[in-house]
Amino acid sequence: MKTVLIIEDNARGMDMLVRIVRNIDKNINIKCAADIDKAYLIAMECVVDVFLIDVILSPLNQADVSGLRFAANMRSLKKYTYTPIIFITSLEDPKLYAYSDIRCFQYIEKPYDVEKVSWIVQEALQMPIVKQSCQKVYFRKEGILFKREVAEIIYIENTRRGRIVHGVKDDLELPYKPCKDILEELQSDKFVQCSRFTVINKDYIECIDEVNRYIKLFGRKELVEIGIVFKKRFMRDVRGS
Repeated sequence: MKTVLIIEDNARGMDMLVRIVRNIDKNINIKCAADIDKAYLIAMECVVDVFLIDVILSPLNQADVSGLRFAANMRSLKKYTYTPIIFITSLEDPKLYAYSDIRCFQYIEKPYDVEKVSWIVQEALQMPIVKQSCQKVYFRKEGILFKREVAEIIYIENTRRGRIVHGVKDDLELPYKPCKDILEELQSDKFVQCSRFTVINKDYIECIDEVNRYIKLFGRKELVEIGIVFKKRFMRDVRGS
């Protein structure tokens, strides 16, 4: 599932862009931010496949180009080196800075041409995903960001206490999050859901007992249960790896 982050301070403009993207594919995961602070949190917590960024996010400030600064900062991060960035602008000539320095994929002008915007976004979504050798994921707890390498996460489970990220080096306790959202957050085909409350990293599977429905993982003493309704899909996903 692709994730699109729309950064737009105008509510009406945001609604229009959301509708355009939703009409392209209802399965697209759309994230919205009206300010830079929220946009940074979203970009750190998940993997964005396409950015739609309004160049001017504080219209009352005549010198504001905070959208450009945000894009430049995203380009400085390894995981967003090649991610398509589409600028939303009312400036007369946005190309000189945006294209040369930030490697902008395209730009769309206000007022929106719905057909043109749809075509540009579809083209950006078709760009191949460049996978990083050391992919990282960021988790947020009580306003603090925790960084983990995806390859070092063994499994993640939801318990009565919340979500626990079991890693090679340590375990991290976090607030509850549905497994569907956890998989979207990880953005890795190494992870599969084995029960209602658990997703595991296939690289750490030592053995599987199909009859008793449990998984033995490298480096862990505990056994992980395979849910009855998840067994068939889980085994298909593991055997297909």
